[in-house]
Amino acid sequence: MARSSMNSEDDGQNRRNGESYTWPLVAIIAVILPQLVIPDRDRVGPPLLVPIIESIAFLVMLAIAAMPGPVPRRARPFVLVLFAILVLANTIAAARLVVLVLSNGTVDGADLTASRLLVAGVLVLGTNVITFALLYWQLDGGGPAGRTAEPAPYPDFQFPQTGTSGLAAPGWRPQFWDHLYLAFTNVVAFSPTDTLPLTRKAKGLMALQSMISVCVLVVVLSRVINILPA
Repeated sequence: MARSSMNSEDDGQNRRNGESYTWPLVAIIAVILPQLVIPDRDRVGPPLLVPIIESIAFLVMLAIAAMPGPVPRRARPFVLVLFAILVLANTIAAARLVVLVLSNGTVDGADLTASRLLVAGVLVLGTNVITFALLYWQLDGGGPAGRTAEPAPYPDFQFPQTGTSGLAAPGWRPQFWDHLYLAFTNVVAFSPTDTLPLTRKAKGLMALQSMISVCVLVVVLSRVINILPA
């Protein structure tokens, strides 16, 4: 009986939100925990401001997911702005890391060791993937609720399943995992792979994400190679 009630609640949430918010919430937690758990001596930031903004985003998303009625239309612009601030905060953290490396700077009076740089690079790139995935997820086609509307807004990304018939069931719509994969491939390939940006804002965001990835990978890895003994 309890299982049936739980399933009914999940179905009700999916109907009113268009998609469960569970995995986006898990993704935010996965970003916050390493930034708080890894000791300062083993990493180079990001600044405390970044996990604070991430925690605010988590609480807002949790409040939206727990709403008993339909999600207010005013909630999506607020979430978009919050995710944009999160992307900006991580961009500043990436720029700070690059500047520290290029200027041979120190953090808390300690030199930048290879291990600290690698941890910092992984944290920035991991946050880069998840924050942009969240932004793509809320931006694309009016967000998770907009993509289920009739008629649905024009999409911001073209996934293979929407561009070619027969690759997915009729009515297929991208969900958070699809946007997470899009963000991941954009970081490692520096360009779209199987999914194409259709709008200027989507192209601009993907260009920014790729630029962050290129700067961190090139600068940090080159410095790590120089530090490591031959």
